Amino acid sequence: MKSYFEKLIEFVKSRLFIMLLGIFLLFFIIVIRLFSLQVVKGEEYQQALKASVIQELSIPASRGVIYDRYGRPLATNQVAFSLKLDDSIKVAFSDRGYVLEKLISNYGGESGVISDDLPISKNAPYSFTFSGENEEKEWKTSIGLKGKQLEYSAEQTLKYLIEKYNVPDNFSEEDKRRMISCALNLSDKNLMIFSLIEILDRNGETIVDDLPVSQSQPYTFLFDGNESKEKDWKESVGMEDDELNYTAAESMEYIYELFEIPDNISDGMKRKIAAIRYSLYLVRYRKYQPVTVALNISEKTVAAVEENNQLFPGVTIDTDSLRKYPFGKYFSHILGYIRKISDSEYEEYRQYGYSNSDIIGKSGVERLYELQLNGDDGEMMVEVDASGRRINTIQTKQPVSGDNVFLTVDQKLQTAAYDYLEDALTDVLINKLRASSLKDSPISLKEFFSSLARCNTISINKIMEAADGEQLAVKEYLLEVYPDISLADSEGKEAAVNVFINGINNGDISSRSLLLILIEQGKITADEDYIRRIENGLITPLSVVIEKLRSGELTPADTDLDPCSGSVVVSSVESGEVLALVTYPSYDNNRFVNTFDNDYYYYLMEHPSTPMVNRPLTQKKAPGSTFKMITALAGLEEGIITPTTLIQDQGVFTKAKKPYARCWIYSGSGRTHSLINVSTALEVSCNYFFYETAYRMGNQEEGTTAQGIATLNKYMEAFGLNASSGIEIGDSQPNMASPEYKEESVKWQNPDATTSQTRWSDGDTIRAAIGQSVNNYAPIHINKYITTLANGGTRYTTHIINRVESFGGETVEQKEPVVEEAMDFAPENMEAVHKGMLLVTQGTSGTLRGVFSGFPVDVAAKSGTAQENLSRSSHTWFTGFAPYDEPQIAVTVMIPFGESSGSPAAVVAREIIGEYMGLNYEPQNSYMENKLAK
Repeated sequence: MKSYFEKLIEFVKSRLFIMLLGIFLLFFIIVIRLFSLQVVKGEEYQQALKASVIQELSIPASRGVIYDRYGRPLATNQVAFSLKLDDSIKVAFSDRGYVLEKLISNYGGESGVISDDLPISKNAPYSFTFSGENEEKEWKTSIGLKGKQLEYSAEQTLKYLIEKYNVPDNFSEEDKRRMISCALNLSDKNLMIFSLIEILDRNGETIVDDLPVSQSQPYTFLFDGNESKEKDWKESVGMEDDELNYTAAESMEYIYELFEIPDNISDGMKRKIAAIRYSLYLVRYRKYQPVTVALNISEKTVAAVEENNQLFPGVTIDTDSLRKYPFGKYFSHILGYIRKISDSEYEEYRQYGYSNSDIIGKSGVERLYELQLNGDDGEMMVEVDASGRRINTIQTKQPVSGDNVFLTVDQKLQTAAYDYLEDALTDVLINKLRASSLKDSPISLKEFFSSLARCNTISINKIMEAADGEQLAVKEYLLEVYPDISLADSEGKEAAVNVFINGINNGDISSRSLLLILIEQGKITADEDYIRRIENGLITPLSVVIEKLRSGELTPADTDLDPCSGSVVVSSVESGEVLALVTYPSYDNNRFVNTFDNDYYYYLMEHPSTPMVNRPLTQKKAPGSTFKMITALAGLEEGIITPTTLIQDQGVFTKAKKPYARCWIYSGSGRTHSLINVSTALEVSCNYFFYETAYRMGNQEEGTTAQGIATLNKYMEAFGLNASSGIEIGDSQPNMASPEYKEESVKWQNPDATTSQTRWSDGDTIRAAIGQSVNNYAPIHINKYITTLANGGTRYTTHIINRVESFGGETVEQKEPVVEEAMDFAPENMEAVHKGMLLVTQGTSGTLRGVFSGFPVDVAAKSGTAQENLSRSSHTWFTGFAPYDEPQIAVTVMIPFGESSGSPAAVVAREIIGEYMGLNYEPQNSYMENKLAK
């Protein structure tokens, strides 16, 4: 029998012992490891785990919806995918070659996005391009060579880099060098961002860009000329001393250096990388605060990012509520837009719990009701892995949606009024191109295309970037005429535009060529057959231009030719509610929200037609003859005249001394309006009648000049022409003609003006009485006055807000009509004024009888003109109310520089009144259509 020792020896020699020993060792290692993890470093790892995997995220509340008076949505929210990047997650590629290979595969060849900046000659035998040995050695050291490797030849160095970055053999020599250049110049962070942009570009996505510099050259700041804001921004990115005087172009070079963006990448790509790096820079002190790189991305982009998630640490796909404006240009000046909060705005809103990454209303109703629309954000605790990807949601506090705001405007009336205004301006422009009216100033095609070039409808930038087509031919012409042409700054661009316009005017650049350029730039559409007909001269350039104007592909706003702008105000006579408030030209506020379009904003700010101006609220002009009802009523109420008083129009009014004032009909034909009463004076718009009426109120001969203007001012104030209209989104302060305002305005122009120059005279009074002198009002002020006149003397505060409701439908705020003052005018006096306004549209000599001939609704109205520039046409006004017997709405239309084009303002007003009264309604007989289809 074997002893225990022998058995032990035999067991030790067996395979079983060896297996058990291996298992024991494995368990021992596991125990030691667990002891180290849980006991020795347990607390350290636990703290690190908590710090790295639990994130508190904000859940933005859905912004309140803005509706019209009938509940039609004007500003809504849309859920969409967004791409976000968390800079807290470290980017470190283990295989940079793989990432670079994918990048060069998409941006190599002739794309021009990546260039070769290696200091090695492009052709064999290879040689370095350094100026000295020290420079060569420093560069070799910087790329990782050491020891004897520092003696490598140019060819050996190139081979070393190709092997180091696993450059594919199937790459062309040029792409190999591009890949190496990127490898040497791009940090891992910039390489990741570059790769992300490649996916976004490939799928047509738009990158969120908060850099306050235009996206294309020539670079310009987007501070609206505010030097203080520019300085604050420069300091925020670390600029100091002389750097604070940098131009926009110099500032961009500073930004590229700050974010280590290399020069061997195209300007466009550098600008995109800088935009993302700047967004990350803004949240550099807030850990785990992701920034939005792109909004409303497609499912194709989502799939591409998810498939390559190993390349994008810290990148997540999330959902966001995006702001949408279904009617864009029609309501942009009313609604405004939302955008990321600025530093100064943050100081204003932080007391309400806002963060410096929140989105707020920047103008219009969006800004006015920011606190109500914003809602309360929710919170979410999430668990993430080491790469920042979400694993689990731990806790959620649901957000509370913002309140909904209802306006007084009627969406259908607003959009119709805008379209009627644009159509009327288009008709005027076409008539001028055809020169069909003796009153119209004809426009030649050369003038037309020169204006398109001047206001950038034909883009000089795109011409100078062209590689083929008609644009290339024009580019070559421009370079031949002006070899030093450059668009790097505003002066160079202006010079280039002038060369372009000179080429148009002297016939070197034909209208046919310019039409083809408009097609190539996507401004107008054309199929191959249409293009062929243009090229072969089968259709004339004029017919193409008129056709594109008719279709709306070209608009009056694109031309900046008089008249190309206008305003409309429509309000309720019995409440002061605004039913329509139109600015033309307008802009698409959808391009300012979610992803702010810097280039579009810059285009709008530079456009000579000033589409960002809220014309009905801020564009003040002399009211002309639309003012005469105030003078008439003042004379009647003060007993200066009666409804039957007759005044002889003598053509030239001499009582107020030189310069003598004239009646418009006498200036035009030498005739007069003869003996007329106040109603007829309004009908024919007789200046002489109102000169005499105002003169009788007070004059120098009787020593009552001050009394005359004081009387007139009393009635101007009664109709609200001395103060803001009260509209919630704000308007300009009107300028009421008075001795005080005359002195102020004269001294503003000439600080050394004498007393005789600033003193109020009889001539000032009589001219103020016909809407001239220093009277200046925006359309909203004139419309408030006409609303008061229409209802018999009750002046309401103008308002555009109806009510505010909570998300659940509870009324939070209800706006009621506010009566500022109720005047007790004598009925016979008011009737005489109203009758005169009716005669304007229906009288045998009415100034607007041709426009309203056969119109089925009785309209009380007054037209007006006011001259501002001797070299341009006068401004044209229409103001009135309808229906005459039971007034419901007041309408005011103002078209700057539109007087020589007939009566476009009155035509627009007629169509708006017809729209409101249902005259333009065309019922759809869907039953008959269906029966016929069957």
